[in-house]
Amino acid sequence: GWVYQNYNIFYDANVNQAVLQGRVNADIDTFSYANMSAGIYTFENKVLGATFSMAAFVPIAYVDLDASLVGQAGSVSVSDSVTGLADISIRPASFYWGFGNWSFNLYENIVAPTGKYDVNDAVNVGLNHWSFDTVFAMTYFNPDTGFDFSMATGFMINTENDDTDYETGNELHIDVMFNQFLSETFALGLKGYYYKQVSGDSGSGAVLGDFEGESYGVGPSLLWVPTTKKGNFSVTASWLHDLDATRRLEADYALVTLNWVFGG
Repeated sequence: GWVYQNYNIFYDANVNQAVLQGRVNADIDTFSYANMSAGIYTFENKVLGATFSMAAFVPIAYVDLDASLVGQAGSVSVSDSVTGLADISIRPASFYWGFGNWSFNLYENIVAPTGKYDVNDAVNVGLNHWSFDTVFAMTYFNPDTGFDFSMATGFMINTENDDTDYETGNELHIDVMFNQFLSETFALGLKGYYYKQVSGDSGSGAVLGDFEGESYGVGPSLLWVPTTKKGNFSVTASWLHDLDATRRLEADYALVTLNWVFGG
C-alpha cells in the first residue's frame, strides 16, 4: 500500500571558496530550508524474492546566499535568495529482503533537473544536471534489547551542467545510525555520515581543477511512534554537525520527517 513522508530539511553552512554557476565564489554563507513530499507505493507481489516498491520525492526549497564573486576585475559582494521547485527524485525500483533481525535494501534514485535554475543568478534551487544514485542499506534490529543499527552506502554519478560546462565528479556517501529504544514508542540515537568525491570535477567550467570534496559529521537523533496511531504514524528528527569538510561547505543539518502508512 501507500506511505506518505514529509521531510523538513534545514541547512546552514559556510566555506572559503567554491564554484557556483561556473564562477568562483569566496567567503560563502548560506541557509536553506526544503519541504519535500514523498509518495511510496509497495506492491503485494514479491520481485526477486524481495518486497518491491517505487517512490517519488518532490521538494520545494528556499535558499539564501551571501558571498563574494571573484572575477577578472576583482571581487563583488553578492546577496540573493530564491524560493521554488527544486530537483525531483524518482525511485523506480527498491528491493527489501528480511532475514531474522537483519533487513537489506537496494534501490536506485534518479535526480532530475526540474529545479528553478538560471546561470545568471547567484543562487538557484536546482542543479541543472541529472544524477543517478545507487544505494545499498542494511539494518539490524533486536526486539529483545531494543537496539537498532543501520548503514546505507551510496554511489552517485553526475552528468554535466550544460549551461556552465561543469561536471561534478562521482560521489560516495555513507550514512550510519545507532538507535536504542527506551520504550516501545520512543528511541534515542546517534547518526553519522561520511562523504567523498571519488573522481574530479571536469569541463571548461571547472576553473579550480579537480576540486574533490570530502567531509564527515555526527549528531543526535530520535524516533517517536505515537500509541494512538497504532504504528501507522511516526516522527524522526536528527541534527548533524560537520566535524571536518575539505573543499565543501562546512555545515549543520537538521531533519524532521513525518511518516504516514496508509496500508494496502
